[in-house]
Amino acid sequence: MEKEYKFSISEVSSKTGISTSAINYYIRSNLITPPKKTAKTRAFFSQITIDELFEVKELKSKGLPMKMIKQSLDKNKKTPKYTSFTGSIKKLSEELSMNQNWIKQIIKTGLITAKSTKKNIYFIDSLDIQLLSNLKKMNLSGIPEEYLIRHSEYKDLSKAESAFLLEHINFSNLDKDSIKSIHSGFEKVRNILRIKELNKLLS
Repeated sequence: MEKEYKFSISEVSSKTGISTSAINYYIRSNLITPPKKTAKTRAFFSQITIDELFEVKELKSKGLPMKMIKQSLDKNKKTPKYTSFTGSIKKLSEELSMNQNWIKQIIKTGLITAKSTKKNIYFIDSLDIQLLSNLKKMNLSGIPEEYLIRHSEYKDLSKAESAFLLEHINFSNLDKDSIKSIHSGFEKVRNILRIKELNKLLS
C-alpha cells in the first residue's frame, strides 16, 4: 500500500467523491489515517487514507452506523494483511496470485463487489480482499474454482444471518466492546449449529 504523502485534500475529495468538510470530520473523529502537515494550513494525504475513505463510503452505503464503520476500520488496521485494494483486476490477480479470469467470474456473480473508479480501475474493500484470500486457500486445499463460485448461491442465507445479527446488535448500546462481544458470540453459536447439522449429514 502506498505510504507516500502526495495528495492534497482537494485531490482526495475529487478521487473519492467525498466533500472536504466530511474528510476533515473523519480526521477529527479518528476514523481515517490523518494527513502529514507540511505547513500550518497545508497537509498531504497518502493512498492509505484514500482507500480508507472508499471503504467508509462503501460501508455507509450499506447502512452501517459510524461506530460499526470505525470498528471495521480499526480491525483492518490491526490486521494489515487484508487491506483494501485500488487498481486493475490484472494487478489484483498478481498481488493475490489468483487466476485473473476466476476473479472476474467471482465479481460477475456478485460474490465480491468491485467498484469502478475509472476505466479498468477498481476499488475492492478489505472484507472482499479477505474473502478472495480465503477462497484461494480453499482452492489450494483441493476445492475446484467452479465449485467455490457456488458460494454466490447462498447470498440470501448470508443476508438472513446478517439481519439476525443486526437484531442482536440493536439490543446493545452500540459501544465497541458490546458489539465485539455480541458478534463473537453470534459467530460461535452459528458455527456450532452448522457443525451439528453437518454431523447429522455425515452420520
